[in-house]
Amino acid sequence: MDDHVINVRSVSKAFEARKVLNRIDLSVSGGESVYICGINGAGKSTLLRIISGILQPDSGSVSLCGYDTAKNPEKAKPQLGVISHKAMVYPDLTVAENLKFFANLYGVDAPGKRVDELLEDVGLTPFRYDQAAILSRGLLQRLSIARALVHKPAILLADEPFTGLDSDSCKHLAGIFVDFLAKDGTIIMTTHDAAVGLKCCQRVVVLDNGCFCLDESTEKINANSFADDYIS
Repeated sequence: MDDHVINVRSVSKAFEARKVLNRIDLSVSGGESVYICGINGAGKSTLLRIISGILQPDSGSVSLCGYDTAKNPEKAKPQLGVISHKAMVYPDLTVAENLKFFANLYGVDAPGKRVDELLEDVGLTPFRYDQAAILSRGLLQRLSIARALVHKPAILLADEPFTGLDSDSCKHLAGIFVDFLAKDGTIIMTTHDAAVGLKCCQRVVVLDNGCFCLDESTEKINANSFADDYIS
């Protein structure tokens, strides 16, 4: 039985005449964190959008926890939580109201209790009655993380999650990722900061001209030369 929670099989995607992804294969296990990187325009965001089901590939397939994102989206999408540099919350709602809204949207049991748990986990309990619109960048990202975790997904897609955060907020976010992985969660991350990506993840894959040119344990990577070799 396949124990991979993410299976990307022979995925290709082109925009007009330009092939962005060319027969991509990627398998990720529970408890594994993967840093996807490459130069601008390499196809990172396209791949994440296809994994999340927002964008359909021209060919190939994606499954999340055994559910095909095209054939069984109602089962596949709840396996996923998405964090990006955009908070994707409602600015006019309070912190707690935002989380309760998303908890109800996903049909979470005992939503009030789940909201309280998340507020404690991400350090937002003192701000539960504050409108999202007045939160600092760091606090807003904490709310975004709580939103992504509200339905207890198996997988987190983190697209540039550290953008605009101060050092304390970066450390807090990294700690949340560690806790998520310890519970057998899976993380796919993109970031322009190679040092952060290599530090946070166990595995790195590099996209180049629509294909993976590297798939390696981050422990075997020379962090000092990596960015110059593969991203610059």
